Amino acid sequence: MTRARAAALLSAALSLALVRPAVSEAPLFSVYPSYSAKFDIGSEKFSLVSNMVVYNISGQTFTDVTFKQTYPEGVSVKETYQREVGTEATGEQSSARKVEGNVFYASLPTYKNRMYVGIPNELVLARRLSEITFPGIEISYLDPAGQRQTVKMPDNTYNLFIYSNVVGGLERFLHKYNDMTFDFAKAVPNRKEWEFAPVAASAQGRFPTGIIGTSGGNTGESMYEGHFRIRSGPPGDNIQIVVAYKTVQKHERLNDKDALVKTLHDYLRWCGEFDFQQDALKIDRGTWKKYDDTWSVEGRWVDTIKNRLGEGPMKAKVFWGGREDVEYYIVALAHGRALGTDSANPNPEKEAQLVSDIDKLLDTYKSSIVPLSYERRR
Repeated sequence: MTRARAAALLSAALSLALVRPAVSEAPLFSVYPSYSAKFDIGSEKFSLVSNMVVYNISGQTFTDVTFKQTYPEGVSVKETYQREVGTEATGEQSSARKVEGNVFYASLPTYKNRMYVGIPNELVLARRLSEITFPGIEISYLDPAGQRQTVKMPDNTYNLFIYSNVVGGLERFLHKYNDMTFDFAKAVPNRKEWEFAPVAASAQGRFPTGIIGTSGGNTGESMYEGHFRIRSGPPGDNIQIVVAYKTVQKHERLNDKDALVKTLHDYLRWCGEFDFQQDALKIDRGTWKKYDDTWSVEGRWVDTIKNRLGEGPMKAKVFWGGREDVEYYIVALAHGRALGTDSANPNPEKEAQLVSDIDKLLDTYKSSIVPLSYERRR
């Protein structure tokens, strides 16, 4: 081979190397942004409770870490939540937080591999938007070599149409999209704020993402199937309710106690890493409201993580609507204790108050699901 030909081949090889796509680096972080819809039944205002979970998947330990979240125009931070200090066992850490204008900062001295940081805020929207884009979070850190690095995660755009399209509060929202509701103002007039909550990550095997609101119902393919989880109040004064419903023929409805407990346990896990206190379960069956053969369950839930939430009272209703061939599952939980090691200490007076609130809410529950004439099942 002549020198000229060899030089030409080398030049061509170098040119190909220059245009070849660079090998992408492995990602250092996984980000799971979720935004829970929150309604104030007093003012009929709507906000978003954000929870940005940032997971370190780098295989490295970083130091002097800063998280920067810039919010779009028309969005402001109402409140900065302070999360309890996590442990290496749970993989969560607390962080120092501050807000400057429309920018939120959180900082962390040490960020180990396989640890995650939860960054929750309540966001106030200047007006109800049909769509919103959140800029990606920026993560700045010192790498193991002591060099400052910065990574910007992708932007996220979400559809808020169903929240912008409702005039009024949570009761009207649930009626419009699920054909059911509770009379919050009548049952618990002092509980103005209610927030939609996601199915717990431990139950679905992944962190929730996107806008958290109601699922199914009039937002899905079938008005006869859907679910939502709502909660009100901080730990120690908290009520949460899971409502799920689906099409069930009469011969398929729950008629076995063991199957009932298993189904309710599955919905209990939507709320966290909880189990039933088996010796406290009381199960009856009879007429409730207009529904015959309603399962009524009372008992206690227990946190499987020691020194976190402790335990609390639970009530559930499972019933079948013969006109619409829909089976409904309602699970209501209350938490009236302190957090941490003090969660082992009972607070019967507070729990009694919360159980009373649950009973009042259940008394006002109403389903308005009506079968269309051509879909009516016999």
